[in-house]
Amino acid sequence: MNPPQEELNEVQSRFDSNLAKAQQLEQQIAQLQSELKALQQPLIEDQGAIKALKKCVETTVEQIA
Repeated sequence: MNPPQEELNEVQSRFDSNLAKAQQLEQQIAQLQSELKALQQPLIEDQGAIKALKKCVETTVEQIA
């Protein structure tokens, strides 16, 4: 069995490593959420444009036929 100080050092090191990784993941999640939020309005706008353009194309095709 490891001496208490050695075990403490190992556990503390593992804790510090896991904490740093968790903080890094939290930052990445926040960044991704920000990117997602920034994309939402353009997606809505593009969705409306696609709907309008499809209707325009369908009308044009019907007039040609």
